[in-house]
Parts: sequence; structure tokens; C-alpha cells
Amino acid sequence: MTTYRAFVFLSLVAPLLSLSPSSHLTPQDKARLNSVFSSSLSGDTASLHYSLLGLQLLGESTDSASICSSLLPLSNDVNVETLFHATGAAAALGCPLTLGPEAAATVAASLGEGATTASLFFAAKTQSSVGATLDSAAVKKGLTAALRKDDTLLSLGLAFHTAAMLDGDLTKFFDRIEDAVVQADEVDGKMLQFEGGLSVTSVVLTGAAKLAIKAKKLLPVAGDQAVKFANYLMSRKSVQQPKGAFHLLEAVTTMASNPQHIPLVIALASPVSVSAENPHVVVSVTDLAGGSPGDFTLVLDTATRLEDGAVVAAKHPLTHMVTTTKYTMDLMTASPPAGFYELVLTASPVKADTRFVGNTGVTLTVKVLTTISVDNVELKVLDSEQTTTGKTIKLKFPSLETEKVSVDYKERIMLNFNVLDAATKKAMLIHQVFVKLTHSESGAEIIYVAEAAVSSKTYMFDLDLGQAAQDFNSKSGDYSVSVILGDAVITNPISWHAANIEINFPESDSPKEAGLYEAKPEIRHLFREPEPRPSAVVSNAFTLLCLSPILIMLVLWARLGVNCSNFPVSLASVGFHLGLASIFLLYTYFWLELNMFQTMKYLTVLGVITFLCGNSLLATIAKRSKSV
Repeated sequence: MTTYRAFVFLSLVAPLLSLSPSSHLTPQDKARLNSVFSSSLSGDTASLHYSLLGLQLLGESTDSASICSSLLPLSNDVNVETLFHATGAAAALGCPLTLGPEAAATVAASLGEGATTASLFFAAKTQSSVGATLDSAAVKKGLTAALRKDDTLLSLGLAFHTAAMLDGDLTKFFDRIEDAVVQADEVDGKMLQFEGGLSVTSVVLTGAAKLAIKAKKLLPVAGDQAVKFANYLMSRKSVQQPKGAFHLLEAVTTMASNPQHIPLVIALASPVSVSAENPHVVVSVTDLAGGSPGDFTLVLDTATRLEDGAVVAAKHPLTHMVTTTKYTMDLMTASPPAGFYELVLTASPVKADTRFVGNTGVTLTVKVLTTISVDNVELKVLDSEQTTTGKTIKLKFPSLETEKVSVDYKERIMLNFNVLDAATKKAMLIHQVFVKLTHSESGAEIIYVAEAAVSSKTYMFDLDLGQAAQDFNSKSGDYSVSVILGDAVITNPISWHAANIEINFPESDSPKEAGLYEAKPEIRHLFREPEPRPSAVVSNAFTLLCLSPILIMLVLWARLGVNCSNFPVSLASVGFHLGLASIFLLYTYFWLELNMFQTMKYLTVLGVITFLCGNSLLATIAKRSKSV
């Protein structure tokens, strides 16, 4: 709990003490951006334009011949934005386009009255790309009118870029920079961004910087604001689109070479872990683009342990690694105990330069690792009522105790030990301390947490077997006792098989439950037994009883004499009676083997035939009766 409180306190206080950029563009970041640009060269004109500008900022070259030829058909386009991208891409390749008459008219119209800040920006950039001169007075007039209609952040940013290409008094445009800066949104007290994301933020920042240089004035941006903008840009390093990647690079390059504020990045260039085998902390000092800002003196102001606030080093200069931007120091010379440390560093330029910001009170977090051992190990077997002194066995790490200890269920097992820091030979507390008992026969494991006495830093494990019998499922037999140790600041996590014990539990009258890995009893379902059937005599008698009406009918027909002379011999009469008989036969098969769907299929055919034949038969009988 002490460690947690100290960490939270320092986490809350550190941002109030200093603010510095969180990271810079690494070689890996630049390689990824290079891949984004290279894969977009075959895209649309806008992607091609942004990719070429991005590759130019990265110092990469491209095959210009094939691309230049693909841009020639766009020299007479009538869309000013397309012209902006086409001429910009051609200029970046060194093969500037010559505008056709329709394209020139489009550019001229976009610089005229009623133009928006976007069309003014596109047209002015197009003119610049083809080497034409701008009418500064006319463009200023158009910009002023456009800003009256639209003064959003993007509109202001484009106006700053356009104004930076003009000559004369630019004060009225420069004064609008402060209006834009105050609209920046702060995130977590560490970042500043403009609504609209990376593209808008970059357009405003780069446009304002260019305008400030052209107007020869200082930007209304404080040093801490520059650092917060830098932090936002670094949070967007993973951008995947060529437009966003270009805007990121443009803004980063602008801030890395700004004549007013240059955010300095002081970051770890070595693993976060420090140990006796790897004692050096390496820190890089770069600008936002990862370049060298010049010669600096880097000093470790304090190295504070987060657990207890102890300062283990102060005012320690770091050694510059020649021909690099890195500085190093041996932190282990201060013999720091294992744990997490906050390093506070300050970088001062060898030649005084007030442009650098974010270079004082920079905090970095490292952890000091150590190896551990186990000492003062005692295994005690005591009576649960403590009526006897019991038995004490001294264990030696990392050996296994040769004597098997027999324990009854009425006794207690106690295990006491210290965890030692191998470097200082002092007892220490670690985060994870467990005692594991494993049944030798079944492999079942029971794991307990060993509690620590904070004052003596002694770990104690106390197990009353009588109360813990349920944990063991009252399973007697041999058990291995293992000590498991782990922590974020140790290099040798330990799983030590310390001893073997034999535990005797009483036999239980109730059946034992199956273990976790043992087969469960087979589940057998009992279905309802069928009702007993009647005897064959009863069944046959009931069948004859059901058939008796038919038998009686046949007998009566025989005694009365059946007259078949009036049976009309015709296709309809024969078909009707055969169909009726077939339907009864179909019902018999339905009860014996057919299902409902099969029966309905056959019944449909038989029913239609029987109906037609019956209808014809009845019509014939009616006609014969009428004639008689």
C-alpha cells in the first residue's frame, strides 16, 4: 500500500513540476512513414502530391520521369484544387508545369473577389509552383473578405499559409494567430490540439510559424504550449494516410527548426530495467524530428525510489556518447535497492539558447532489478492446541530436505522464511509469495498465500490441518511442499521444492467426492417403463368384435340375396369403386408404414380420380331414374 500511495502521489505531482515532450520520431517511425508515402505514389493526384512532399521531408528521392509525364495532362484542368496538387507535385519533382489557358483562367478567377480562403490558398500555391508572381494587394483584399465570411480554424490556417507568400504589411493576418491559438483544446493537461484533428492542427501551426517568420514577429505561443502541441503530434505518429502523414511531418519539422520554441525530447534509449549485469541508463536528447539539437550538458537532478521516496542519487552528470545524441550513467554505483525509480533530469545547452523548452525537470521511470535467495527457513509441526513444543526442521535453500515429515490431521504446519536481496544481503518484501502442496499420487495442488510481517520482513505460512481438511478432500498421502516467489523487480523467480510431508487424515464414512481430474460416476437415465400389454386371447377377441359388423353385413347379404344386375358397367362406375377401395387400402398402409406426407401425396391423386368418377356415376344414375 505504501508503494501504491507513493506512486500515485508522484504521478499526480510530476506533471505539475515539469512538462516535456513524450517522444520523438524514431528511425522506425520514419521508415513506416516512408512506406506509407511510397505505397501511395500510384494513387490519385492528392495522394501523389502529399507523398512526394512527405518523401522530400524525409530526404528520400523518387523516379521523377514517369511521374512528370503522368502530370502533364492536368496542366489545363479547370479545378483549382486539382491544379494545386498537380503543380505542387511537379514542382517537388523539379519538372514544373506550364498552365494552359483554361487552367490559367481558373486560377485567376480563384484569386478574384468572392473567393474562399481555400480557393485563395490553392490558387496562390499553384501560382508559386509554376513560378508566377502574386498580386499581394489583390490577394490581401480577397483574404480579408474571405475571413469575414469564414473564420473557422481551417480557414484561418489556410489564410496564414497564403499570407506568408505575400509581401508588405501582414499585421492584420498575424494578429489573427492569437485568435486561433486560444481555441486550442487541452487534453489531460499534457496535450493541445485544434478541433478537426491532425490536419487542422498542422495547418494552423505551420501556417502561423511561416507567417511569423515572414512578418518577423514572435508567435503568441508560450513554451509549455509548444510542448503540449508537440505531445499531441507524437500521439498521432501511427497515422496511415499520406495526407495525415505529410501534415504530421510538416508540423514536426517546423517545430524542430522553429526560431522561437524548440521542444527538446529527453527519452530513455536503453531498456527500462537496470541491474548489476546491465547497470547503465542511456538517455537520448533530440528534437521532435529525432535530430541532434546540438551539444548539451545532461544532469541527473535526483533518482527517487517510488516505494518510500528515498533519494539514492543527486546532481549526477551524465557522460556524452561521442558522435551520438545519447548520454549515459552507471546508476548501480549508487547501490540502489531493487524497485521502481523516478529520474529527474535537466539538459542545458553548452551554448546558451533560450529556444529550447521542455528540457528541465524531465521525469523518466526505470526499475532496478536484483536477484533473490531464501534464508532462515524453518518448517515446524505443532499440535493444533499448542500443548507441546512440536518439531522444528531447518531447511536450506535451494536443497530438498531429505527427511520426510509425518503430520497428523490434528497438527499444524508452519513455514517461516526471509527473502534476501542478493546484492545487499538484507531481507526484502516482494509481491508474490505462495506455498504449494502437491499430492504425489494424484497431482492435485493446493496453493496458499504466505503472509508477511512488515516489521521483520519475515514470511509466515500457518496451516491447521484439522480446519483445512476440506481443502485436501481428506486425502491422505505424501505431499510435496514448494515455495513460489515472484516480483517485477527480480531476475530469478523461484519455485523451490523444499520438503516432502506425509499427511494422515481420518477415514470418512461418507463417500469421497471425485477429484478435479478423476472420472465422475456414469450418469444413467431411467426411462418410464411401458404399460403391460393384454394377452393374445383378449387382443384377438377384441379384433373379432371390431370386425363383427362386417361379418354380420355379409351374412345378411347372403340370406337376402345380393342383386348386382343393376350395376352399371362403365368406366366411371368401375373407376369410382376401385378408387374408393384404393383409398381404404391407402389408410391401411398409413397405419402400417407410410407417414402423413406420403399418404397425402397418394391421397391427392386417388381423391381426384374417385371424385371425377363418382360425379360421372351419379349423373348417369340420375339420368336413368328420370327416364324411367
